[in-house]
Amino acid sequence: MRNQFSELFLSKGLNYAKDDMPLNSALQFFKFIPDRDLINLGKYVSEEMIESADFIDHGSKPKLQTWSILGKRIDYVRISPDHVNTLKKLLGFGVVSKSSSGEFPWLYHFISGYIISDSGLFCTLTLTAQTAYAISKYGDSSLKNQYFPFYIAGNEGWLGATYYSEIQGGSDLGSNTTIAKKSGAIWTLQGSDKYFASDAGLADGAIVTAKVKEGYGVRNIGLFFVPALNLENKPNYDIRRLKEKLGTIAVPTGEVEFKDTIAFPLGDLNKGIYYAMEVLTISRIDDALAACGIARKALWEAYLYANERTSFGKKIIEHPLLRRDFIELESELEGSLFLSIFAAKKFSDSCDEKPPYTDKYNLARLLSHLSKNIAAETSTAITRYAMEIFGGIGFFEEFPIAKFHRDAIVTSIWEGTSNIQALDMLEAILKKKIHISLYQVLNDLLENIDDEKTRERVRESVEDMKKEVNLLLSQSNVELYSKDILNMMGHMVASTLMFCISYSTDNQGDRQSLLNMAEVYYLRNVLKKGKLPEELISNADFLKWMERGN
Repeated sequence: MRNQFSELFLSKGLNYAKDDMPLNSALQFFKFIPDRDLINLGKYVSEEMIESADFIDHGSKPKLQTWSILGKRIDYVRISPDHVNTLKKLLGFGVVSKSSSGEFPWLYHFISGYIISDSGLFCTLTLTAQTAYAISKYGDSSLKNQYFPFYIAGNEGWLGATYYSEIQGGSDLGSNTTIAKKSGAIWTLQGSDKYFASDAGLADGAIVTAKVKEGYGVRNIGLFFVPALNLENKPNYDIRRLKEKLGTIAVPTGEVEFKDTIAFPLGDLNKGIYYAMEVLTISRIDDALAACGIARKALWEAYLYANERTSFGKKIIEHPLLRRDFIELESELEGSLFLSIFAAKKFSDSCDEKPPYTDKYNLARLLSHLSKNIAAETSTAITRYAMEIFGGIGFFEEFPIAKFHRDAIVTSIWEGTSNIQALDMLEAILKKKIHISLYQVLNDLLENIDDEKTRERVRESVEDMKKEVNLLLSQSNVELYSKDILNMMGHMVASTLMFCISYSTDNQGDRQSLLNMAEVYYLRNVLKKGKLPEELISNADFLKWMERGN
């Protein structure tokens, strides 16, 4: 059968796991070895998934089916057979089951998110992973025995969701109006305001926040698992409607109403807000890595195009100004990626902790705020500029490049906007003093920089950053400066990691490319230099690793 999708998408045939040099350099540094499924996932994404996702996005979006042909309320979201098969294939690679079951660390799930990085499809998988995580860690033995096996069943596994936000509060969970009440041994939920319910109608069960005490405040919130169907095999909650969205078309986002909805409590209900935020940390790290993955796909596609497209008598990649743009964007992407993997690694290493958490977990939480903020900003900028490299056709929906930008925009919005990340970070700093642990981690990382001159230069910048952060923390209205702190810390950690990973890379050509990007990032984001040395921003050889897969 004739298939010419490669004429629309030049990256078809790449392996987004095996061919991605910066990714593999980072995984080597963090001592993570991808298994065969992860490598095969990288090939599947470019060969099949992106084409399916593009078609779903433009011509096969999810549809809410409220009633059956016999007049029964079913609240079922119908997706195309190809959409079903795509989700099954992705689940079959172990994207949820391998980490949820304990077979692999959670880093496996996070790296798979970078490789997949379709905001719609991967949102479904993120929500499913969160659901499995919450049941496994905080469900009682009865709940785990009844439901957890469904979530680690590979390509036949259940799907999950998280219903936290409500129309009147958004990220302000203390303003939730959904109420949980207990009658005998049974908990039920009442509420009509779950307004941002992604995966509604697909999910077999959801993690839900609800008030267990009256009054405003997050300490009144409990966390529950809510099956999509009740014991009579009827809808356990109503789906009012699905939203029309700019991007993330593949994941249905609806409005959910609870009417005597059966719910199962997770853990100590007095600690519900802590559990909810812990589960949310998974999606924030997923968001950061998916943002990086979207940016990688867009920039890689633009690079391949720039090596084919001729303008003013030469390939457009040969124009010095465009080479500079590519190098600067690549440096931003590598910084965001390394920071996000670092956050994922720290969460993966601390996810056995429960409240009250130690500094080990609180550091992972801090890094999740830094990485989500910077990665989302980077992804939006790179995907927008990738469209510009294509010129007018970059704005056309008939090619996949425009979808990357539409999907990237949401990464700075869902799971908490940049302001929310700054405020949550500030709380962790003021209440937990976790920035002290971050300073120590930076000092430890510096020892991985082999070159003494570079190491001492970066060390001096770390000390300058600490002084500036401490100064801002001493201000009477420190909230005004929380975004400055968020960005300073994020860029400093990213920059340090870039040098560490560069010097740990064995291949000399790859090392030189990574070092060049590290230097560009350091000058632009840490030292805030405007004019960069020509040798750093003019050599397209530092980008040639993107040609290896073709």
